[in-house]
Amino acid sequence: MSPSPLRRRPLVGLAPVGIAVLIAAAAAPLPNGSGPFDQAQAAFMSHDFAGAESAYRVVLTDDTVEAHKREAAVTLAAIAWRVRQDTATAAKILADAAGTKWGGFAARLERSRMLREVGDYAGARTAASDATNFASTPAERDDATVAWAHAAIAPALGDRLHGTKAATDPAILHEAVARLDSLVRRAPGRLDPARLLVLGAALAGDHTALARGWRSYYLVGTGDTLRGPLASARRALHARAGSLMRALAESRLFDAAAAVALEPPGATTRAPHDAAPHDSASHQPARYDAVLREPESREIVAYAAYTDTVTRLTNEYYRKTALGQGDTLVWRAGLDSAGQALWPALRWSGAVPEFTRDRLEAELDRRFGAVVNFGETAGYQDLHMGHRVVDEHRAVRQYGRVASVRFVALDGMVSNGFQSWAWDGRAEHGGWGNQSTIVQIRTGYAESPLHAWRDLTDTARVRKAAERIAEDSVADMELGRRKPIGYFPSVEERLERDGRHQLLDSLIRKGIKGAELEAAFERGIGDAVVEFSIFAHEGRHAIDDGLGAGKMKASELEYRAKLSQVAFAPLPRLAFDGIMSPNVGDETPHGVANRWMLEGIEQWMRKHAAELPVDPSAPLLPQLPRLSDASLRAAAASLDPLAPRGGRKRSA
Repeated sequence: MSPSPLRRRPLVGLAPVGIAVLIAAAAAPLPNGSGPFDQAQAAFMSHDFAGAESAYRVVLTDDTVEAHKREAAVTLAAIAWRVRQDTATAAKILADAAGTKWGGFAARLERSRMLREVGDYAGARTAASDATNFASTPAERDDATVAWAHAAIAPALGDRLHGTKAATDPAILHEAVARLDSLVRRAPGRLDPARLLVLGAALAGDHTALARGWRSYYLVGTGDTLRGPLASARRALHARAGSLMRALAESRLFDAAAAVALEPPGATTRAPHDAAPHDSASHQPARYDAVLREPESREIVAYAAYTDTVTRLTNEYYRKTALGQGDTLVWRAGLDSAGQALWPALRWSGAVPEFTRDRLEAELDRRFGAVVNFGETAGYQDLHMGHRVVDEHRAVRQYGRVASVRFVALDGMVSNGFQSWAWDGRAEHGGWGNQSTIVQIRTGYAESPLHAWRDLTDTARVRKAAERIAEDSVADMELGRRKPIGYFPSVEERLERDGRHQLLDSLIRKGIKGAELEAAFERGIGDAVVEFSIFAHEGRHAIDDGLGAGKMKASELEYRAKLSQVAFAPLPRLAFDGIMSPNVGDETPHGVANRWMLEGIEQWMRKHAAELPVDPSAPLLPQLPRLSDASLRAAAASLDPLAPRGGRKRSA
């Protein structure tokens, strides 16, 4: 199965891995009469950069919506410097936008990113500091902090990896660690600041901050039930036992592991400022692994350099592909050269065997947990390469049937395909799978619970959501009178909101408070999504495959999987994500399955109306959020042909 795109949205928008409708509409042709902004967005998502540039320039001159103009300026600049390597044009666009009331923050933040990527780290820090002065929300101030810290840590890492000296002021590095540490304490779970904190703390020798960054980075999607390499890594980081370098490598944080391995001989950790009194490390500084004569250190440093080279070569190939100049043979030859350079640096028990691509991939898998997937995605030759942080088999049991599902989550992404590079943070590939194995790109999912937390606790977001839901609820009731089955935005919004509150309230009843409450909530959301989207939904596909799925239509398979998605979900309200969806009723397998399911649930509600907290004289689907968890599960099970007294097979 080809990688599925995952759109990044302000709201949770958690999309099950393997569902192929996640962003299909983003690049679809727009209807006649669409404005320049919509045309620009569609062209950008279709990788038509020339068309996007043309439409965005019209937005800058003619559009009156400030958010549109801000998006246009930043995207035009990004295309100029990322795709066309024209930093002069990008700088002019950003300078013009920086002088407006709508572009002051965004333009400076993008300028910081551009300068950092071209190696002007001092200029990048200055731009990030300037952006802070124009930030209007705490989230924007945090983004500026991360940008400043990134521009402080990147050159320090270069110094360490390449053996240069005094290019980075140590005081700047320690300030970056302090700023990130403060941010991570206040808002755990965000990937960028947490990973930067791990790297900066590894360079600065601050074990306490490093451990805190690690816990934040792996807060969601792994939580307190870690198994395998991450479990041993967490124990090592917590107890300060064993090899820090090895623990970071097992965590797939290879750049930080290499930074530790390359620490100058005699260097020690900086005494942690807040270590617990019983922690002996607070009284006796720990030594980092620093002897590159040791084969393990040499191998990890070589592998970190290899992954950096692969990313650099692949991104340049993607850039040329965006311009219609990508040469797959040249790109693959460059990757082969990088692999051949790595090959003798790996640890071998005897003579170094002959290098081949297949042998390299097998060794990277065995030694580093690397998953390497070359192929064609959406018509582009590209690479998906990451590292396993979760790899577990689960026996999925549904209605007396059993199937085994392997779930693999990747982190430490070296490349996530051409489209992810081209979309530049607006969307990314979410994973791929088959009947027995589901591969998820963890980074596309791990921050969504953080947005969920903000949606519940940020008063401005809560107010706006309440206003939107109230307005949509009135419209949906009117729509339901004309069309009983369809997409009702207020139902999607209320189910999501109420499912989150349900989890939050359960944690509060347990007495969890403060930062621990936020961390537990975010872990709970992440775990719930994996349960319904991977083990319930994809597990049903595995069960049906054992029943002869080849005889079933795709719409029937998706219908059955969506029924299980709700019936076996720990939080069934959240499991309606991807079901109460704008694609209800279209001709795709998912659209057909969604219509069938909502038709069946509406009929079930009508049959049981006397037992439910609904008004039978009003449209029923807009009242779906009133149902209890037990009722939602019962409605889904009643339609399932595998369930006792369940429904029958559907056909188009």
